[in-house]
Amino acid sequence: MVESGTWRVVVPVKGGGDAKTRLALPPGPRLALATAMALDCLEAVLRCGAVEQVVCVSDDERVRTAAAGLGARAVPAGGPGLARAVDAGLAALPPGPTAVLVADLPALRPEDLGAALAAAAARPGPVLVPDADGDGSVLVADRDGVPPHRFGRASAAAHRTAGARELTGALPSLRRDVDTLDALREATALGVGPRTAAALGEMVLTSPCTP
Repeated sequence: MVESGTWRVVVPVKGGGDAKTRLALPPGPRLALATAMALDCLEAVLRCGAVEQVVCVSDDERVRTAAAGLGARAVPAGGPGLARAVDAGLAALPPGPTAVLVADLPALRPEDLGAALAAAAARPGPVLVPDADGDGSVLVADRDGVPPHRFGRASAAAHRTAGARELTGALPSLRRDVDTLDALREATALGVGPRTAAALGEMVLTSPCTP
């Protein structure tokens, strides 16, 4: 049985001007929002009682500095690509129950993450939490070691093919990742973290999909 407070969590954060390019926002506000969402997500992970260690992986020095200030271990990705970033984070961790979590979860609640990790702790082998749309993945975890990671388009199916079993349950704040303004509106309705709220407050959004 995996005890509470034993999970290691890798959170890759893209950072820089290419972050969250699917959000229909000008570059400056888009980068500020992407960074705010990632830091709110990291803070929620750090507040989760099931988590022992958090590694933030980013080639954006500002993101690493802010993540370290929150209490996460911050390491560089060493180049472009989400798979490379996840591998860098996994390499920085000691053996033990391990999870990989996407960073664009501005409404994440520690209790939703804790519930998912508790369910993962009760099952041998890798598990998967799909996103709210069912096509992507927000979390892969393995109580016995390193989970497979196949993040990208249609990642939920790719993770299932790699042997991950899907966790059920609502987990609304965990499943609501943000790639579009519509998704951002849904996350805002759930209640986003303080940095995301502040970034949104500084924007002048003219899109009809504005949250």
